[in-house]
Order: sequence, then structure tokens, then C-alpha cells
Amino acid sequence: MDSTAVHTMLGLTLLGDLPMPLTAQLEYRAEDPYAVHATFDVGPDGPVRWVFARDLLDEGLVHPVGDGDVHISPCVDPVGRHTVQIELSSSEGIAVLEASAEDLLRFLEQCYRLVGPGLESLHLDLDAALVRLLGC
Repeated sequence: MDSTAVHTMLGLTLLGDLPMPLTAQLEYRAEDPYAVHATFDVGPDGPVRWVFARDLLDEGLVHPVGDGDVHISPCVDPVGRHTVQIELSSSEGIAVLEASAEDLLRFLEQCYRLVGPGLESLHLDLDAALVRLLGC
């Protein structure tokens, strides 16, 4: 087991005229403590990858948040279960996904055990980040 990362498979529903189930691999790494990496299995077109702030996912469990390409809102599905809607926008269009709030909360609890809230800066390797950013 990797003690510097959290991984989980998340069941989602792509909302639309014909809702479609799909899965996403969520990953959180201590070396990238502000970000959640999501890889969506969209079938034969290959995986789709997104990166968004851990805080955004956390806040989206409680109230609508987001600015730009990712918006997250708490919701209740037609049978009364607490869910979260994740809206992803790109030049190719908008996808609205729905996930179990309980599953996302469980994932975030594991993330916070790895890197507590407010402790993210203690896990950053700024020299390595600058090398990656500047390519030197």
C-alpha cells in the first residue's frame, strides 16, 4: 500500500437525456497536496483526465462552488440520496456527473488523514516544482 497516495474507484452517472453509468479513478498524492486527479473511463475513446482542487471537492459537498471549468454542487437524487453534481466544461462541451456524497466524503477523509487541512505547504517540494515548471 502506498503511504503517500490515496486511490479510489468512484461510480458516477453522466447526466443527460439518457443517463449513463461510468467510473472514475480518483487519486490524491501528498506530493501534490492541493489537487485531486480524476481519470474517467469513457469507453473506447480512452480515458479523460481532470485535475481540480481538493478544497473544491470538499466545499462542493456543502454548497455550490466553482469558477471556470469545474463546478461542484450538493444535490439529492430522485430517491432521496445525497449526491454531488460535478460539472466539467471544456472546448468540446459540458459534462454533468453525479456521484454519491458518501463515497466522496469517504475519499476525502482518507485524503485528510494523509495531508491534514492547512498542512499542504509542508508537503510541497518547491525546488522540484520549479524545475518541472521551468523545464531546467
